[in-house]
Amino acid sequence: LYYNLFRTFDVMIITPKPYQKQRYGSIQRITSAMKSGVPVLVEAKGPAFEAFLDRYNYPCVYAVNGGKYRTLREALVSMQNVTMRVKCQEEGLRITEDFSPKFLIKKLLRTMGYEGDFDC
Repeated sequence: LYYNLFRTFDVMIITPKPYQKQRYGSIQRITSAMKSGVPVLVEAKGPAFEAFLDRYNYPCVYAVNGGKYRTLREALVSMQNVTMRVKCQEEGLRITEDFSPKFLIKKLLRTMGYEGDFDC
């Protein structure tokens, strides 16, 4: 249902929830939007979002005050470029592979000491 709704947008903008949740912000909100295939513009605010965005070097990021990221205005201007939107889509889909059930199960089994091959 969400994917069908998300696909009605040209670009989705994901911001962290209010201050109480910024510290441990929900990365699931970002990955769910990315999985839909819609270009996602993410606000780099709070340690969880910033760590996630930096780890994956995601290019479609903004910060209210700019800093090491673009401002919202600059990011929105860049999203008018089809090439940039396609890059956001491709990078987002690549990132979501690390959050697929198959990958998470493999990671859990490795953590539990399983060293065999996986066929899931």
